[in-house]
This record gives sequence, C-alpha cells and structure tokens, in this order.
Amino acid sequence: MARRARLAGEGERRVGELAGGVFADLKALWRNRDFRRLWVGQSVSSIGDWLATFALLALVWNRSKSAAAVAGLLVLRIVPSAFSGAVATWISDRWDRKKILIYCDLLRGFLILWVAVLDSLAYLYVLIFYMEFLSVLYLAARDASLPNLVEGGNPLTMANSMTMGSAYGSIPLSAAVFAFLVVGTSPFFRWLEGVTFFSEHPYLFAFVADALTFFFSALMVARISKPLIVVREAVKEGEAGVDLRSSFSFAFRNRFMRTLTAALATGTLGGGALFAVGVVYVHEVLGGNDTQFGFLMALFGLGMLAGIVGLQFLSRMRAKWFIFKLGLLCAGGTLIWMSLITVMFMAYVAALVFGASFSAIFLTGITMIQENVEDENRGKAFAVFHAVSRMFLLIGAAVAAALAGAIGDFYLHLGVFRLRVWGVTVAMFAAGVLIGSVAFLPLRERMGDGV
Repeated sequence: MARRARLAGEGERRVGELAGGVFADLKALWRNRDFRRLWVGQSVSSIGDWLATFALLALVWNRSKSAAAVAGLLVLRIVPSAFSGAVATWISDRWDRKKILIYCDLLRGFLILWVAVLDSLAYLYVLIFYMEFLSVLYLAARDASLPNLVEGGNPLTMANSMTMGSAYGSIPLSAAVFAFLVVGTSPFFRWLEGVTFFSEHPYLFAFVADALTFFFSALMVARISKPLIVVREAVKEGEAGVDLRSSFSFAFRNRFMRTLTAALATGTLGGGALFAVGVVYVHEVLGGNDTQFGFLMALFGLGMLAGIVGLQFLSRMRAKWFIFKLGLLCAGGTLIWMSLITVMFMAYVAALVFGASFSAIFLTGITMIQENVEDENRGKAFAVFHAVSRMFLLIGAAVAAALAGAIGDFYLHLGVFRLRVWGVTVAMFAAGVLIGSVAFLPLRERMGDGV
C-alpha cells in the first residue's frame, strides 16, 4: 500500500513538472514580442483563409452546379506545389524572409480582392493558382524563420504547435463568420440582395474580409524587429541557375531530409485517401448523411487540436523520431480500423485518433527540420516539405478515388458467411497499410538519436 502511494505521488509530481514546463514555455513565447506578432498575424490570417475557402467552394458550385468544377478548384490549390517548391527553395534562402512574408501577404490580399469581383471561372482558377504559389513560398519562409525567433528545444515545439493550432482551430469561427457575410442569406446583408452588383457577387464581403486579414498579417510581420534570416554573402554573378538546381536537389542529397521527405510523402498519401473517399465512406458504408460527414470532419479537426496539445507533454518524455514513428503507426492503424467498421460512432472515435496522429506527424516533422537543418538551407527544406505534403495529398486522393471506382462493391463468400466489401474501404485499408509500414523503417538511425 505504501509503495503504491509512493508511486502515485511520484506520478503526480511528474505530471506536475510536465504541466509546469508546458506552461512555462507558453508564457515565455507569449512574452516574446516578435513571435507574438507573427502568431497573432497568422491567427487572424488563418480565419480569413478558411473564410475564403468556404466562399470559393460555394462560389464555384453556385456558378457551375458541377462537382467536377469544385474538384478542379481543390486540385488547383495543390498543383502549384509541383513546381513552386523549386522557386521557393531558392528565394527563401537568398532573400530577406521578412520581406518575403510581407510581400506574399500583400499580393495575396490584392489577388483575393480581384477574385471578389470576377465573373469568369477560368480567370478565377488562374488567380487561385497564383495565390497557392505564393502560399508555398510564404509557408517555406515562415517555418524557416521560426528558429530565429524562438530558442530551440521544447519552446520550438510549442511555437509550431501554436502556429498549427491557430490554423485549424479557426475553422469553426470562420464557418460562423462566413454565414454572416453572405449576401442574401445573412441577416445583416439580406437587404443587399436587390442590388444587382451584390446579387451577382454574394460572397464579396467574405473575400474582402480575407484580404483585410492578409493586410493585417503583413502589418504584424513588418513590426518584427529580429532578423528572420542569417546574413549571407552576396551571390556571385552567374551562380543563380546553379544554386537553383542545388536548392531543388537538397532534399535528395541530405540523408536526414531524404528520409523525412520519403516518410512524409507516404504519410500524406493516407490523408489524401481519406479526403477523396471520406464522403462516400460516410454515405455508403456507414449509411450516414452530409451532416454526419460534417461531424466526422469536425472531429478530425478536434483530434488534430488534441494531438497538438498532447505533443507538448509527449515531446518531453520521448525522442521526436519515436513520436514521428508512433504517429505513422497510429495513423495507418486507424485507417485500417476505419476500413473494417460500419458503425458511425466508432468512425467518430477513429476520426479523433487519426486527427491526433496526423498532427503529431506533421508537427514533429517541422520541428525536426528546424532543429537539424542549418539556417542557410532551412528555406530549401521547408519548401520541399510543404511541396511534397501537398503533392502527395493530391496523389493520394487521385489514387484512392481511382482504386475505389475500379473495385466497386462486391460480396466476399466465406463459407456460410457473406461479407460485403466496398471499394472505398479497400482503398482506405491499402492506404493504412502503406502509412503504417513506414513506421518500421530504421528512421532512428537515419534521422539520428539526438532528434
């Protein structure tokens, strides 16, 4: 009895120490004025990003009444990563990152204002294409800059978690704001429906609000006093082309980046698979509806937030390479589990677990790059990181959709039993096996014990 009480006391003390460390890091970051300015700007901009996403999806659907047109919009938000990574690697390690962040915010703000008054879907697709190009460049410069604002170790993990948390935690607020900004359905702007210009552009206020968040973010970044990039010698004339090629090949020459990139590519295939067949899974396998699909996606987002919070404690107890492998194993196992169940409640639980695992993979990968790649190459690393994650999300979605469509539904006869199999569940099962298998690779040896 005494031994049990002693162990319980030690456990409580350990939890108290972990909690104290987490809150100490949080307070230290909040006292860091430059990080606080970047985070506040990012948080406001994230609200605008999701607000514009909802508006774009609604706009394309209302203009075209075509699911293919909506899918085309989503594809165009990913495709620029296929080639913009090469440009982003070069720019983010050679130019002043503070100026990159400011210019990207300003340009995206003006582009979304242009989108607000466009009538042509073709031109809208072109503008969105350029916006996503700027977004890849922005993300590479931002993530490469964080270690120059924040001391390494657990505070850096906390900084990444706060950044990612603001990005996904803003979804419910953005959805509510969007509902109040649509002309014709909003109680505030219903009276404008009779005005021709506003009836033709019902999402104008949503796009304008997004532009304002971009301008606010640029203002906050402009107030950062610390340098966001180590000063480097001027580039010799004639070396630009060579440096561009070397930047693009950095992830393949560096063993750490090569291993992490391969693992990330495989992991994001599963995220793409769930994105592509999730709605079909809910309707056909679980017998649900659009509302229940919305709940499933909402729980996925809550799971990501839970993973962000849990990572603050787990990163103090285990090495990051171990957390990365654990996230891959849990994400793969959860997809396999989802492919075998037909009960909605269990799917909700699985969505929470998958979201937590996915955020652990993504955040740990970002932190490991920041801790293990020198400043002069960090922009290259993050350009490749974000480009690969977006490209393989698209590839995973395309392959999963094609596989599900090719297989279709059939019954598997097992003696006296007859088991129904859906193409979507086969695709999810295959994606789960692929993701989980990466966890068994010797990532520790390739990434290093100190990670």
